[in-house]
Amino acid sequence: MAIMIPGSGPRAFNPASHEGDIYASLERMSDEFYVVHSYDLTSSKEGVWRESEADFVVFHPSLGVLCIEAKAGQVSYHDGEWFYGNGLPMKHGGPYSQANAMKFHIRDRFTEVGLREECRRCGFMRAVWFPSIKAHQMREVNFPPEASFDTTLFFDDLGNPEPKIKSIMAMAYRPESTPLTAAGVRRILERVICPEFSVVPTKRYRYDLADYRFSRLLESQARVLSFIRDQKVAVIAGAAGTGKTLIAIEHAKDEVTRGRRVLYLCYNALLKDDVAARLSGVDGVDVYTIAGLACKVCNSPVPDYDGLASWLMSQEDGGEGFPYASVVIDEGQDFGIEAIDNAMVVDILEDIMRARDGSFYVFYDKNQLIQGSKLPTLFNDADCKLTLYVNCRNTKDIAICSSRAIGGKDDVQLVMQSLSSPPLLFASDGSDAQAKFIDEQIKALNEVGINDIVILTCKTLAQSALKAQFLVSGSRGMRFPAIAERWKKTSVPVTTCRKFKGLEAEAVILIDVDRSMWEEPSSVYDPFPGLMFYTGASRAKHELRIVCDMSSLECAQTLRLIDPSCGSKTPNKPVSKLAKRLYAINVTPGVK
Repeated sequence: MAIMIPGSGPRAFNPASHEGDIYASLERMSDEFYVVHSYDLTSSKEGVWRESEADFVVFHPSLGVLCIEAKAGQVSYHDGEWFYGNGLPMKHGGPYSQANAMKFHIRDRFTEVGLREECRRCGFMRAVWFPSIKAHQMREVNFPPEASFDTTLFFDDLGNPEPKIKSIMAMAYRPESTPLTAAGVRRILERVICPEFSVVPTKRYRYDLADYRFSRLLESQARVLSFIRDQKVAVIAGAAGTGKTLIAIEHAKDEVTRGRRVLYLCYNALLKDDVAARLSGVDGVDVYTIAGLACKVCNSPVPDYDGLASWLMSQEDGGEGFPYASVVIDEGQDFGIEAIDNAMVVDILEDIMRARDGSFYVFYDKNQLIQGSKLPTLFNDADCKLTLYVNCRNTKDIAICSSRAIGGKDDVQLVMQSLSSPPLLFASDGSDAQAKFIDEQIKALNEVGINDIVILTCKTLAQSALKAQFLVSGSRGMRFPAIAERWKKTSVPVTTCRKFKGLEAEAVILIDVDRSMWEEPSSVYDPFPGLMFYTGASRAKHELRIVCDMSSLECAQTLRLIDPSCGSKTPNKPVSKLAKRLYAINVTPGVK
């Protein structure tokens, strides 16, 4: 039997065309033949879109290609035109012209797909099949110039079409007499007669989709930009992931287009590097950490905030060393540390901008107050205060996990629902078991296409239970070159939640999570309960892994700190219940 395409039966057709009968007839030919029913061919050659269709295309490795046009029912020809039995003229100049045009289109297709040599060795013919008409009815007919009895099949051929098919195909002209090779036949089948492919989405397609959506300015963010455009002083609040840095950067770009030089300040050196890279093509924006600016102005190796304040006040009185008409402060809650607050640096910057009719914008998250003890006074007294509510970084599960750590609610507003797996929680008081879990997770994340991974400790690098696994290695070409520490011999950077604040990574592995994260602070400069966890976990865009340096008993104690309603009795399955409280899944082997 011939190899039929599609093999499950003919494609949809009008029963009156008898294409089903022709399909069944051609199927009875020998298995050297390949037969395609309803062969559609499209191309955009030289900028012109072209669509062609043949009722049947037959391919034989030795005989070549045959295009067949089927016309059932009554047919007639007069005045140079072909007509159906109902008197309507046929399209494309009639069946023979239509089949002939398709023959040339397929031959062109060979060249388009790189089969020029195969085209020279392959014959191309066309035929018309009248399944409702017997051969004797047409034997004495005077065929028009483009038609021929010898290239026509009839009702009589339905029972055994192979002899007539072979005789028609044998007439084809071949520029090259050398027969097709087995490899050439395979290429014709794969590229022209029946192309096959199986394309599956990349392993990380869902993450790419989320990145695309995350990168767009939300409608609410666009409204913020539009609103603050004419505000001299504005304070914009927003939880982690609401796009504060994105808006701050877009605002800085907008200020430059208005002819204003911008001073962009933040606290963390890593955030400064990231923002500077994102603004690298924009002339007119200088990005500094507040400590870096103080060192530069005071020509000091350590930040002198009082000296910075004195220098700024001299500029307020008419000095020309301060060239900026706009100041943007990102992660402004960090500017509440005692030295900066006592020197009143933020207030002086605001006064300078007001005196110069400039603009002054501060972006902050009150829930990430881990550097200082209080928010700068300006945040409460500003004339224009706005709040961002929509999370455009984290998936739903990560956003809820971060929020629950500080007693937040689950009703976070999100751009995206969960496209990723929920946060996974692993608990052990053994560093070897923790290291093994981290190795497994890095491998698993890499396998699904995630290479942007960062390990964040809730403590300092020196205090980490896993510090023996941190290696100082070269970081040239890596996303965070300023981070020297790597996990073992991998390229995965290791840093602290404090240093990474304001940044993000596709996957975060949060380590050194223990009971102390939720204990009451011992000094005014310690973060309040859960805040360090919130800060670190909210850096994760797609995937979050939580490594608890705790035994089951310590997990139970931590659970009571997070949720006092648990009571003093040690709960059953404490690790699983802690994970559930943090909207995560316990993946600790053999531990409930």
